[in-house]
Amino acid sequence: MISPTPSTARGYPQSGSLDVLFVSYGGGHIQAILPVAQALHDAGKNICIFALTTAAAVVEKSGLPYFTYADLPQAREQAVIATGQRLAAQMPANNVLPAAETQAYLGINYLDMVARLGPEETDQAWENGGRQHFFPLPTMIRVLENLAPRLIMATNSPRSEQAAIDAAGTVGIPALCLVDMFALQEVAWLKKPGFGRQLFVFDESVRQMLINHGRPAEDIVVTGNPAFDSLYDPATIAAGQRLRDDRGWGQDGRISLLYASSPEPEKHPFTGEPANPALPRDLEYHLRELIDADPQYELIIRRHPSEDQAIATGERVYASPRSDDINALVHAADVVIVIGSTVGLQGYLAGTPVLSVECSVFSKDAPFGDFGMSTAVEDFDAIAVALKEIRTGRRDVEGQRPRTAVSRILAEVEHYLH
Repeated sequence: MISPTPSTARGYPQSGSLDVLFVSYGGGHIQAILPVAQALHDAGKNICIFALTTAAAVVEKSGLPYFTYADLPQAREQAVIATGQRLAAQMPANNVLPAAETQAYLGINYLDMVARLGPEETDQAWENGGRQHFFPLPTMIRVLENLAPRLIMATNSPRSEQAAIDAAGTVGIPALCLVDMFALQEVAWLKKPGFGRQLFVFDESVRQMLINHGRPAEDIVVTGNPAFDSLYDPATIAAGQRLRDDRGWGQDGRISLLYASSPEPEKHPFTGEPANPALPRDLEYHLRELIDADPQYELIIRRHPSEDQAIATGERVYASPRSDDINALVHAADVVIVIGSTVGLQGYLAGTPVLSVECSVFSKDAPFGDFGMSTAVEDFDAIAVALKEIRTGRRDVEGQRPRTAVSRILAEVEHYLH
């Protein structure tokens, strides 16, 4: 066994040096992966994270070793640079990713698509869905053959993460897939025997769904989601109460409604179903009107990181900045309101009543009502009545997770690293 190194620097690892290679996009995906990576790193395992797009900034803050598309050897190839620059120029400017990272991601993925589909079909795919058609299997095979990790782990995200797990099967490296949510779209590839050695899911209902779609039961382990482990930590619960007290929420018997918004695209990225990008703000406006009309309520607005953070506050209307710990925040509220945000799941796990407004293009992907995690309504007009019927007060969640998701996953990982 190769001895682990203490380095936490960014950079492409040496071949044969890794116990575990993690592959993850940003958002909820990297939040699920990071606690496992940190625990293995702390245990002396040599790990590295292939941080995709917005995951890089999150991993950088963690201090764990990582690399990105821009660190791959082929990112310095002239064809990749030229292609990446050409494609990046066609896209709206943003300050989220460095230009070199955007160019490397686009250039490498596009040229992989050319190798898979041919130039003409690739041009057509780019014009009709762009990055949604990326599937960099050649690159992932190259990375795994070069680095030769003992094990890889990714989440259920499509494109690069899906390609990484497929590549692991091709080159004979064990792969584990951490399913962060319901996976009702991703079941199309998760159901296939051989897509990873094991799937880790957060709930028995997800396990049964995958079994019903044909995945062998022995491949699926209910572990929970590591991103939510701290919901059960007494320190997090206490932090929620402090937040409530410090902000003055819930005084004089008022009911604090936390609206955790999430962006709505022009169309569903998988199905192409048309969507309503104005939905998140329309719901926010409706909730503001509800607050104005009923003094028993107050509204806390928490927008998704990709949304405009300039939130107008007012009487009984508050803004929760990104600096607020979302796990503490769901403990601070009396009711959590979502369209399709994962905050709905966090609220449920924390024992806080959840109201899901299921009129989004993503409602079928996050069916909180169908899974018994929320009171569900299908339109704005039903919200006021549903709120009257919700019994506020926290469910007792103590003991729901006698072991953390991280500890459950580590017990499985150990089988591959002993």
